[in-house]
Amino acid sequence: MKKLVITIDGPSGSGKGTTAEGVSKKLGIPHVDSGAIYRTIAYYLNALSIGESEDEKITKALEGFLFTYNDKNEVLLDGVLVEKDIRSRENSVRVFGYSRNPIIREYSTNLQRTFLQKNGGVLDGRDAGSVVAPFADVKIFLDCTIDERVRRRAKQHSIIDAAGLEELKKEIVNRDTSDANNHGSFKMMPDTVVVDTTGLTVDEQIQKVHELALSKLNS
Repeated sequence: MKKLVITIDGPSGSGKGTTAEGVSKKLGIPHVDSGAIYRTIAYYLNALSIGESEDEKITKALEGFLFTYNDKNEVLLDGVLVEKDIRSRENSVRVFGYSRNPIIREYSTNLQRTFLQKNGGVLDGRDAGSVVAPFADVKIFLDCTIDERVRRRAKQHSIIDAAGLEELKKEIVNRDTSDANNHGSFKMMPDTVVVDTTGLTVDEQIQKVHELALSKLNS
């Protein structure tokens, strides 16, 4: 029996991860967090003092990379809980450079695709529906204003000063520009449905995407 696959794409701060997790719980299928995979790879390689451009060392190191979840859906690296470490402000900045490396992207894509084909699930990312899982049954793209995305990220990292907010905005804009120009990120497939999350609560986002998914599946 074919496993249900839903992709949720969108820029940083649009609510992809939270929405994907909520929808996966409603549907009773796995949540595949592509961002967590890239964050864990960046954390792992940095801990080994391997730079983002050291291709030979990266290839070798990934042979020993073991990414799993515990029963609370928290990330484990080689059996060790690293959920807070990979989502720290420092690692959030670091992951940007590592995620552009073609070796890392191919590794992560294959990891996600293999899991989805075997288990199904809700995958969130920036190229989930266009590159990782173009075979998905439902493809969603979450959009949001830049100011709202900055507000959400600032709350996540407890940033309140003007200089910090401005720096955060620059990081998000730079990430958007890089993603838009590379690797199929932000590319929408013909059957992609766009949802603007500006002004929506978390529960409203989850409910709206859940309803859209059900309507497409039943159409």
